[in-house]
Amino acid sequence: MSLKFGWYKTPVPGDREDKKIPHARIISQGTLDTKYMCKMISMSSTISSAGVKGVLEALNFWMGFHLAEGNSIELDGLGYFTPTLKSRTVTDENGKTKVIAEADTVSFRCATSLKEQIRKAGLEQVKKAKTEKLTQEQRLENIMKEVNKNRCINTGTCVQINHYSRFMALNDLKLLIDSNKLVQIGRGKQTMYIRSF
Repeated sequence: MSLKFGWYKTPVPGDREDKKIPHARIISQGTLDTKYMCKMISMSSTISSAGVKGVLEALNFWMGFHLAEGNSIELDGLGYFTPTLKSRTVTDENGKTKVIAEADTVSFRCATSLKEQIRKAGLEQVKKAKTEKLTQEQRLENIMKEVNKNRCINTGTCVQINHYSRFMALNDLKLLIDSNKLVQIGRGKQTMYIRSF
């Protein structure tokens, strides 16, 4: 069992001298869904796959219920979940500006034992196949093809289909937004891009 990784150029501003310092990035082996994880848990326990799914659904419901009441939840070996707020400035009908609080998301702090499992994993460097550099027109065309096929795209998918950095992917996405071809929805890790209406 090992984590596959590659070395990538780190984009830096033009006036910095450390331009050649690379960074290591894990090469994803895919995303495992609930059905697969239920099957794996079932194979290593006395609970059926359907039973595992039922437990996960109940866990999701009760975690949401108690987090919405302001509780934090600690699951041994998994981590610590806590609700978070965000603040934003609004102007009311009288033109007065005030700051309001809103429920935002759930923050997660990984359990030490889970971190240790990852830290003990072996590393396997994967050499990148030499790929032909795409023109900006080709890159934008690839992005739009992906959007037409799957209705949306995120930065990670742009990086995979065009074989370039996250920095360049964000530049391409901004260009498509500015030309009214794409619209950004969501924020942070949940950011997606869809075709403009």
